[in-house]
Amino acid sequence: MSRVAKLREEKGLTQRQIAEALGVDVSTVRNWEKSRDGVKMFVRVAKLCNLFECQPDDLFEDEVI
Repeated sequence: MSRVAKLREEKGLTQRQIAEALGVDVSTVRNWEKSRDGVKMFVRVAKLCNLFECQPDDLFEDEVI
């Protein structure tokens, strides 16, 4: 089980609930949980945050989030 899936299940959320909360298609959440599309993006954001010593939302304009 992927970390994304484990964290989601620990919170008692469905893939659909995650998708709706983030404004993405449920297939996107499924892909994240299968370590497909988008996982590299998460890793890059984490590395940027480590480099800049910031939080992910510090990297984006308010309108995007």
